[in-house]
Amino acid sequence: MMRRQSRLVALLLALCASTAGAGLTPDEQRARINLEVAQLEEKIAHSGDLYADPELDAYLQEITNLLYPELTDKLRVRAFSDSDFNAFATPLGGIYFHTGALLRIRNEAQLAAVLGHEGVHYTAEHTFQRVVQGKKAMAAMSVTLFINPLFAAMMAVSSMSGFSRENEREADRIGLERAVRAGYNANGGLELFSLIDRELAVRKLPQGMYFYASHPRVKERVESFREMAAPYGDAGERNADRYLAMTKRARVHAVAQIHKRGDGKLLLFLLGQENLLAELPPETRFYLAEGYRLRAQPGDDALAAAEYERTVRDVPGHSASYQALGMQHMRAGREAEALARFEQYAVLDPNGTQVRYVLQYIESLKKELQP
Repeated sequence: MMRRQSRLVALLLALCASTAGAGLTPDEQRARINLEVAQLEEKIAHSGDLYADPELDAYLQEITNLLYPELTDKLRVRAFSDSDFNAFATPLGGIYFHTGALLRIRNEAQLAAVLGHEGVHYTAEHTFQRVVQGKKAMAAMSVTLFINPLFAAMMAVSSMSGFSRENEREADRIGLERAVRAGYNANGGLELFSLIDRELAVRKLPQGMYFYASHPRVKERVESFREMAAPYGDAGERNADRYLAMTKRARVHAVAQIHKRGDGKLLLFLLGQENLLAELPPETRFYLAEGYRLRAQPGDDALAAAEYERTVRDVPGHSASYQALGMQHMRAGREAEALARFEQYAVLDPNGTQVRYVLQYIESLKKELQP
């Protein structure tokens, strides 16, 4: 995750750090920024950070075109491989949608609320103005750049990532109107930001490291969405089944990324407390078990074991769960049970990344169990 964020920091810094455009006419400044943004988007395309799923990109593009029919294919959406909740638009109409956002979103009405919001940042030129402001900020901090490039990079990202409260309210309001006009339920934004508000409370982050990092406080946005949605009632489509089918692989990918960074608390919140597990393939239960293992509070070993066992009952070929059970049994001194689970892992995944260590465990356990 840090490697990916570092590349994004570098790309955004490069865009902001070029000349601020002093002495240029507005048309010349716009032409220069458009050229630089096109170069930035080209770098993103070759960064390795896009989530390569043409079918998913086509689906996201379809919803965007429905929301903005007058801009069909002018707003270009791509899925971006990152487990945090985020989406961002460029001044040229590129919209990059994090797989972590797809994980938390549960239906098309919620998706439309975010895509509608990001589209407004483009149509109202919020993003263009942020680039202009970012360039001015970078031009004023050339000494800081010389002293501490990392600090300057963080300042650049901060300049690029936040919009004013007025811009955010405008984007939320018009985005909701677009979603309703396209036939979606008006409560999508309310439902989604209520989940994000709960997530922030669990993670104890006063302000999220997401696309609203410098935006109005999340609780304020929840109440704003509630007020805006009230006149529409509960009419309109949610299209949950289609959404979940089209985004399944990307959502599992995001869960795996959260697991890779070792965030057990977030796994337990999303898969357990918010019950996203009910909408994901049965093998995803392994990550719920891993959430307990990573949290490592009293009693979590037993909870993890129960979830590993349920995973192998539901998905008998899930090798990682057998390995995890083997490790649990071995740590607890249950050698025979550990040996059985490790042997099952070795049969199921003979070329796995962990098989060399598992074979060593098997050999050692067999020696211990000899009469």
